[in-house]
Amino acid sequence: MDKYTFISEMTKALAWPGTLIVVLLLLRKPLVYLIPFMRKLKFKEFEMEFSEKVQALKSEAEIDKTSEIDTPAMSILSFSTRAAVLEAWIELENVAASKAASFWSTSNTSPFKNYAKLGYYLHQCGVLNDSQLNSFDELRKLRNQLVHTEEVELTENDAKAYIMVASNLVNQIKEH
Repeated sequence: MDKYTFISEMTKALAWPGTLIVVLLLLRKPLVYLIPFMRKLKFKEFEMEFSEKVQALKSEAEIDKTSEIDTPAMSILSFSTRAAVLEAWIELENVAASKAASFWSTSNTSPFKNYAKLGYYLHQCGVLNDSQLNSFDELRKLRNQLVHTEEVELTENDAKAYIMVASNLVNQIKEH
C-alpha cells in the first residue's frame, strides 16, 4: 500500500465520524437547551428518571412519615397521577405566591404566579433555606417535565412522593 492509497482509505474511514463530531460541535448549544425536555437520559449504566429525582427529594426532606396528607392532590391520586402532581404544584405555587405577596402588603398574587424565580425570591426573604430552595426548584423542574413531555412513566408511589414533598414545603412556608 502506497501513501496515497493509505490517505484515501483513512479519509474514507474518518469521513462519517469526523462529520458527526463537527455537527455535534456546531449544534452543542441548541442541544443543551433541549435537555430539560428529555424524558430519560441513558448513557451506558447511567439513567436519570422522574422517579429517581422525586425519591431523592423525598429522602432529603424532613417528612413525618406517620402523618396523613390531606390535600386535594391526594384525593385525585388514584384517578390520575399526572393530575395529582399538577394539583400539588398548584397548591405549593399558590402558598408561595401568597407569602411573596405578603412582603409587598398586597393580596394580589398574580405577579408571582408562574414566576420562575419565585423560590429564589422566597429564599432571599428568608422563607426558604438552601435545602428547601433546592426542593422547590426541583419540584418546579419535575412539574415542567411532566407538563411538557407526553410520555412520563409516573407510578402512584412517585406521584405520592412528589405530593408529600410539596405538601411538606407548603407547611414550612405557611409556618414561616
